[in-house]
Amino acid sequence: MSTTLSRWLEFFFTISIFSLVLYKDNKLFRIAETVLVGITAANAIVLTFNNYIKPTVVSDIGQDGKFWYIIPLIAGALMYTRFFGSIGWLSRIPMGFWLGVGSAYILTRQPGLLMSQIQATFLSLNTINNILFVIGAVTVLVYFYFTVETSKGPIKSVSELGKIFLLVTFGAAFANTVMSRVSVLLGRLQFIIQDFLNLGVS
Repeated sequence: MSTTLSRWLEFFFTISIFSLVLYKDNKLFRIAETVLVGITAANAIVLTFNNYIKPTVVSDIGQDGKFWYIIPLIAGALMYTRFFGSIGWLSRIPMGFWLGVGSAYILTRQPGLLMSQIQATFLSLNTINNILFVIGAVTVLVYFYFTVETSKGPIKSVSELGKIFLLVTFGAAFANTVMSRVSVLLGRLQFIIQDFLNLGVS
């Protein structure tokens, strides 16, 4: 059995994560979950600082004299004021600005993202797939149509059909996610059996 510290830690965290499924919510799982979230957040902070903040401050502002770069830095700093109750409203300023700019960019520069989705529903009804696609698109739109009463009459039947299409879609998406995670599960099982316990299959 391997006794290196890294392998023991890897085994401990793997078993701790599996304990939620094999047993129930417990302290080992919470420890592993907290460590994972902490490492992920720390890694994101370090990468953001080294790849964006540090080059901007040192190179763009300090060396090239692009002092207007200070404005987005201040806007980013204002986002953290939400953690202070008295000045938390300041975080709405950069948030509103970014949402406005992002929405305007999508609507003016990339209209194809929206139009392509609309155009994709205009299909000739000459195949079963196209018929099901159009029926699904229409009924799902009716399901999310809140202007009129949808709990009675023919609208209710159409809305219920749209709900069924949504459930099928979510089920297929979930199944696809599960299948993609099977490879991760097999990798963890292979580590425990072959690498940690040295029970390799010949």
